[in-house]
Amino acid sequence: MIQLIIKDLRHHARLWVWSLAVSLTGGAVVGLIIICWWSADQWGRSQPDTEPVMASSIIGSNLVAYAGSATAIVLASTLALTVTAQQRSHALWKVLGVPAVRIRRIILGQVAVVGVIGGGLGVVLAPLIAGWYLLTWRDFGLYPVDMPLTTPPFAPGATIAVTAVFSVLGGLGAARRAGATPEMQALREAGAPGARTRWWQWCAAAFLILGAVAVAAISVTDTGAPPPEEAEVDPDVLEAMQQAGTPGDLAGAGGIVGMLLAIAALCVPAWTLRPLLVAWTRLVPSGCPAWFTARANALHRSALSLTTITPFAIAVAMTGTVHSIMGAGRALGAQGGVSGFLAIAVPIFVIAGVGGVANIAMVGASRRRESALLGVLGASRRTVERATVVEGALYAVTGMIFGLMATLVSAICAALLSGGGLAVVAAALPGAELAAVAAACPVLSIAATWVPAVLERRPALDRLRQPA
Repeated sequence: MIQLIIKDLRHHARLWVWSLAVSLTGGAVVGLIIICWWSADQWGRSQPDTEPVMASSIIGSNLVAYAGSATAIVLASTLALTVTAQQRSHALWKVLGVPAVRIRRIILGQVAVVGVIGGGLGVVLAPLIAGWYLLTWRDFGLYPVDMPLTTPPFAPGATIAVTAVFSVLGGLGAARRAGATPEMQALREAGAPGARTRWWQWCAAAFLILGAVAVAAISVTDTGAPPPEEAEVDPDVLEAMQQAGTPGDLAGAGGIVGMLLAIAALCVPAWTLRPLLVAWTRLVPSGCPAWFTARANALHRSALSLTTITPFAIAVAMTGTVHSIMGAGRALGAQGGVSGFLAIAVPIFVIAGVGGVANIAMVGASRRRESALLGVLGASRRTVERATVVEGALYAVTGMIFGLMATLVSAICAALLSGGGLAVVAAALPGAELAAVAAACPVLSIAATWVPAVLERRPALDRLRQPA
């Protein structure tokens, strides 16, 4: 079985290389979080003030919550797409008599190998870029830019393990489908696999929604009332209790509610992203053949399209919700303001950007065959190139719309829980930061689809003969 795993990895090297790039980036993000959190904690313990140590715990937990969640989703979705894109090969294995159990084991073995290698490369890369990433910590005003960076002994093992686990979890559902789907059905669906929602996705979405409801309920009921005066309470504890439940904290809780709801929606993309794609594209009045072709391709390959949209949705949604939490807190006088925004936003955008480009590139062969077919049917090269550009824009714009909706929900929740009204909504809505991320998404998406199409110079019939 090991020999089959290695040979299949070589045969589909173009797909696995992109998966390796995403897993490497994910491993580097995980390694950065561990190294910077550990270094900040160690440096803080050498200082007379205890604030750096407390701040390192808050920053580290936020990095795990936001950047870690984005890394897990992008890694899992990318590896799931990698396996799904090889559906035809897996069906041929079944035709040749390979048992379903063995197919699942082979696929999971491949995914685990990519996760381990990517995590190992991330271990090497993280210390090299940690110094540059530390520049984004200047807004905190607590740590020097030349703070000594130390790698804890457990960092390499933890980075590789986390990266491999995220990768295997992403490939698990696709591996089960590859083993359970009848070979003839798999061959029919190989060109355009449909989007399916599994029971565990509904469970994850329900869990996140319940978490959002719990955060809102706890924030409303926890007023932070001080204890009776006759009780003997430590002054520091009393001050902390009196600060609990302030409007700034409630605004932050509202932003967290929006973020949890956004992640819950991404757990069931067939019921959220696909209706969004259908709805907004239907509102665009255009009789252009390129638009019609791009929209039809995006809707026909629903499973591949939704996986491609997810990284862009994460980039905009996470950027918007993180800024909403910090901006609303600043508007209501909470400590911290929007300081440290880049420390959280940069790793989110990097992993989402790499994941978005990789997902588009992995289905590039299928897209080029469809372009060749259009050319054979009489479409001009200019129309084919326009359709390619429009399809890339569809993915990015859908992700942008989802992210903007998530940001607006976070801002509204922050205003409702804190009672701050429109002033909190205005402060929670990000400006230049979100605009920069939103503008970068279509640039990356269009470039990833248009550049390979322009560089493709083979005759149309040669591209049609290319195996899937």
